[in-house]
Amino acid sequence: MVELPRDFTPDLRRLKTWPTIESSPWRQPYLADLTYGELYRLADGFVPRRKLRILEVGCGRGFLSLELARKGHEVLGIDLDEEVVKTARRVMKSDPYKSKRATLEYEVADFSSWNTVGKSYDLVIFNRVLHHIPRPNSVLDKVKHLLTFRGRIICIEYAYDRFERRSATWFYHIRRVLEQAGWFASSKPLSDNIQVSVNRIMKDWHEHGRREGLNRFKEMHEPLRKLFRERYFSWEPYIFWDIFMGMRIPSVETEMGFARSIQAMERALIEKAAIGPILFCFVGDVLSGKHI
Repeated sequence: MVELPRDFTPDLRRLKTWPTIESSPWRQPYLADLTYGELYRLADGFVPRRKLRILEVGCGRGFLSLELARKGHEVLGIDLDEEVVKTARRVMKSDPYKSKRATLEYEVADFSSWNTVGKSYDLVIFNRVLHHIPRPNSVLDKVKHLLTFRGRIICIEYAYDRFERRSATWFYHIRRVLEQAGWFASSKPLSDNIQVSVNRIMKDWHEHGRREGLNRFKEMHEPLRKLFRERYFSWEPYIFWDIFMGMRIPSVETEMGFARSIQAMERALIEKAAIGPILFCFVGDVLSGKHI
C-alpha cells in the first residue's frame, strides 16, 4: 500500500506534483491524467446529460464521484474502507467548486450487505471494483433491482486472467529498457533472458490474482450480459499502469512524452489484436428499459 501525505488531494481539477508518492500515478499531474483522468472520461462518455441519481460502488477516494457531482448529478459513493471514505469527504469539503456542485455524499458500506430498501438509481458505476467482490452474479442482480426503469450500469473492470504471453512480452521490453537506463525502481530487476523473464512476469501476475481471489473475466462478463442489455463493450489499455508505478525518469518532459507514447502504443496493439488486453468497459441498460 502506498503511503500518502495527510493533505493528499485526489482531484482531477487540482492536480499537482506529490514528490513523496512514489508508486502511484497521482505523483505527477500528467500521469494522473493518463490514468485516473482517462477512467473518468471513459465513464463520463456514457453518462446521459440529464440530471441523474448515481451510485458509485467502491468509490475509493472519490475522484469519479466528485467529477460527476460537479456535472450536476446527485451522487452517492460507497466503499467499505473507512480511511478512503474519510479522504473522499475531506476532498469534497475543500472542493472550490462546491457552490455549483449537485448533492454529493459518501458512506462506509459493503455493497453486498448494503440495505437497499427504498433506494433507486438511474445509474450505477463500478470502476475497477467488481473483480474484488465475491459472487458477482448476485451483486449484479442486486444492481438490476436498484435501477430505475430506464437505468444503466457502467462497469470498467480488470480481468487479470486475460493477461497472456504476448502482453507479458510487450511489458518485458518496455520495463527492461527503463531498467537498463536506470529509470525503473524494482527490487527484482528482469534478466536479459526473455523467456525466463516473461515466464516470471506471467507467473507473478496470475499468482497475484489467484492469491487475492479476484474474479475472472467470465465470472463478471457473463452475468453482465445476462442481466443487462449491452449497449457498449470495449477493451482498454491498462498494462501501462504497472509501468507507471515503477517508472522514474528524472526529466519531467521526457517522462511525460514516454508515458503518453506507452499508453498510445498499448491502445494501438489492442486495436490490432497484437496483445491480450486486461481492462474492459461494459455499458448496459435494464432489459425492460429504453436506451437513455
